[in-house]
Amino acid sequence: MMNALREAAPTSTLTQRMLGPGDLDAIDTLHHLAIGPLVRPEVVKPENRSYFESILSGRGLVIGLYDGPLLAAYGILQHDHSPKDGPHRLLGLDPALSVGRLAGASVHPAYRGRGLQRVLIAARVDAAPADMVLFSTAAPVNTPSWASLLVEGFPIYDIQLFFGGYARYVMVRDFTTFDPQETLLVDPLDTARQKELFAEGWHGYARCRTDSGAAGVLYARPRKA
Repeated sequence: MMNALREAAPTSTLTQRMLGPGDLDAIDTLHHLAIGPLVRPEVVKPENRSYFESILSGRGLVIGLYDGPLLAAYGILQHDHSPKDGPHRLLGLDPALSVGRLAGASVHPAYRGRGLQRVLIAARVDAAPADMVLFSTAAPVNTPSWASLLVEGFPIYDIQLFFGGYARYVMVRDFTTFDPQETLLVDPLDTARQKELFAEGWHGYARCRTDSGAAGVLYARPRKA
């Protein structure tokens, strides 16, 4: 992890630590700075201070990357879910299973482009119990988010509407491998085609470029055990 951290931010000495209630102001400030003045829930769900406070009070954990006194980035792993979140029903899992959601991350604008999203994904995977099922969601229009999750082992299993009707990929870390001999490159905004593929057992497993140069999702069937 520390090697990845050094590679991700070669011009800064970043330190990683678990955040606590005393970091609430820094988390809230960074979140609003990262999403910017225009609220765009179709890209990123805006959170309120009370949500961060609930996570820090026991609903999950927050990992932060600090550059001296400045919080450069943070990532949330939520393990206590409200009934409306319903991850067991969403994922078709036994209610007895422990489920963790990579529920949000923010990177200070001055530190973007250094791979910190991937660092925080890997850090939360490392921090989760070995028997915890991990999943996340990402807007199809938010390429950096879903691309980072794909690279860190979270294939795309579905598209669902969340947060008042906004499309999100449902991405689950289940150690599936895919057959590269039969693949399809799909525009992430082509919801209908992707829904057809999900129904046929295909999953998105890699980012690739379309003929136009835009970001696309490479789909394949899981390898048979």
